[in-house]
Amino acid sequence: MTGTVHAIRILRSTDPIHVQAIEVSPGLYVYRLPDTVNPDDLYRWRIGHHTGLAVAVAMSEANALAGAATIADLADWTQDADASASTSGAELAKRLRRNSCYRAGY
Repeated sequence: MTGTVHAIRILRSTDPIHVQAIEVSPGLYVYRLPDTVNPDDLYRWRIGHHTGLAVAVAMSEANALAGAATIADLADWTQDADASASTSGAELAKRLRRNSCYRAGY
């Protein structure tokens, strides 16, 4: 994967973790969790907000990229997380499911 370095936040971590990510749309990234983070999680791919919070999970890079592309127009992902989260949760979940992606539980 080529792209940019993106800092993600994991609930149990106080420090950001840096990963290689693809910016699919301004403020919306796709990245793979490092092997050291939640190693038993089958959903290794994330769609993430520019603040480092995960928006959705996926089992493959292709699913994550497709999922991110389908939700890109739902919000201004460059805004803070609260503003981006104001989009319709039902519409977000529906679009993600079409691409075998699921809303992140954190």
